[in-house]
Amino acid sequence: MQETSFNKESLLTGKNLSLCLFVSLLAVLLLSEKFLLLPAWLSSLVGVVVAGTIVVPWLRQLKAGQVIRDDGPQSHLQKAGTPTMGGIFVIPIALVAAILWTKFDRGVIASVLLTLGFGFVGWLDDWLILRYKSSKGISAPLKLGLLGLVAIVFCGWS
Repeated sequence: MQETSFNKESLLTGKNLSLCLFVSLLAVLLLSEKFLLLPAWLSSLVGVVVAGTIVVPWLRQLKAGQVIRDDGPQSHLQKAGTPTMGGIFVIPIALVAAILWTKFDRGVIASVLLTLGFGFVGWLDDWLILRYKSSKGISAPLKLGLLGLVAIVFCGWS
């Protein structure tokens, strides 16, 4: 009897993880009360796919690609040049869909502002990486401080 080996690394690919995320999200959407989330999710999906076909080539032209550390894992070297800053089109589209489909609900607007604050910290990190052509963006303490500040402002506002 031949023993089969289980390779955990082959399961943890981006494609498999994306598929799992997609299936779980679809299950949540379909099981939500009266399918309220499905139209917002579908409009976001279509918007991101359309925007992605325009923005990703533009990011490639700008050479807004990942900078990979030399001392990191060899498997990360294949990410070199992959466009970064995808959040500049994914986040706004999803947030606009959320606001429109909830008819400007106050709680959703608060969550949108929180997401924009966190997204700004991510954008700043990516921008510094691209600006200085280094794998170092915002330092960890500064990033934690900025995220904490955004969270404190959110808690004080909502």
